[in-house]
Amino acid sequence: MRAALRVPAVLMIVVIGAAGAASCSQDAPETAASDRPKTAAPRPEPSKTRTAPRATDLPTHAVAGDERPSFGTADTMATGYTGKDFLTRLSKDWKLKLDEPVEQEMPDGKKRTYVHGRGANGMTVSAGYADHKNMSSLLCRTSTNRSDGFGFLASCTGLDVAGVDHGKASSWLEQAKKETDSLYEKKVAETGNKKEYVVSGVFTSGPVTMVLHRAYDKYSLRILGGAVAQSK
Repeated sequence: MRAALRVPAVLMIVVIGAAGAASCSQDAPETAASDRPKTAAPRPEPSKTRTAPRATDLPTHAVAGDERPSFGTADTMATGYTGKDFLTRLSKDWKLKLDEPVEQEMPDGKKRTYVHGRGANGMTVSAGYADHKNMSSLLCRTSTNRSDGFGFLASCTGLDVAGVDHGKASSWLEQAKKETDSLYEKKVAETGNKKEYVVSGVFTSGPVTMVLHRAYDKYSLRILGGAVAQSK
């Protein structure tokens, strides 16, 4: 039987998505693909209850935390995609211990399933399942002080859901880190407050959206299914 947890309202955003595994609190938090599907999975239909921003309306460069983009609730990344093999590889490569799936009750009363993992190195991962079986969000967190932290986040962009351009995702992450670090340092210099919070530009590829957050000494990479509407 799955344990039921009650999550504070601020975590609803962390799940930004997942409303989901994870969206945007100020402490901002929540792959190589031998098993990658041979045919592209169909893009899931948008939820009738969420309002998703269009990709063209989202920032392409880093912004301050109070200007962070708002996303709709994350949908499944692709029908039948559980992410189980991906999480197994990620946990093995980065020595993470994955917990058993748990149900968490959100502020709207709905329950979502999550799989959380943590390593002795302080790296964490949280995968969310809006329908309890197909992955809808992924949250990877690491310290800004870890020399291997960027490698961990890069592995997370290797999520093996069909339709994601991993080359572009890797390039985007590198640029996103540079921009968030630069803006963070600028804000700290202006305010003297080391607990500044900044957010990267948004990257959309296939059925997912990616965004990088920096809050003080933490990076949080969020990958969300169906969290933006595609431009016509």
